[in-house]
Amino acid sequence: MSPLVLVALAINVLVVAGLAYGLSRRREPAIHMKVMTSCFVVDLLNVILVEVTARVTNEDDVGAVEKGVKSFWNDPVSLLNFHILVSVISIVCYIIAIRTGRRLFRTGEGRGVHRKNALVFIIARLASFVTSIMVSWPKIMGS
Repeated sequence: MSPLVLVALAINVLVVAGLAYGLSRRREPAIHMKVMTSCFVVDLLNVILVEVTARVTNEDDVGAVEKGVKSFWNDPVSLLNFHILVSVISIVCYIIAIRTGRRLFRTGEGRGVHRKNALVFIIARLASFVTSIMVSWPKIMGS
């Protein structure tokens, strides 16, 4: 097992903790926006780390994205595919949150949309967090 798998999981834990902190500071826009945007950037960097780790540790030089695409074709109903789905939804929700949050900050409009997106985001991101551990567990345990 590559130690990078553990690093990616540790980063994932830190991002979820950061999101919880950012959510707790939602009434302080300057802090909330910086924390949530930082979590987004770190999440994207973690995706790159996972891709690089997969390419380095895989004998076939297949990355995580390529493995995910093949997984959708070979086994449409799987834990990996669910993980990919909720992860993509999380990234889309991040983008929506940044747009609606900036609008809310500048004009005071769009709070309802921002909150609804936040609910979808929280559910999807927590599902992504849990499934990332489940998908990585065999690698952690060495099987």
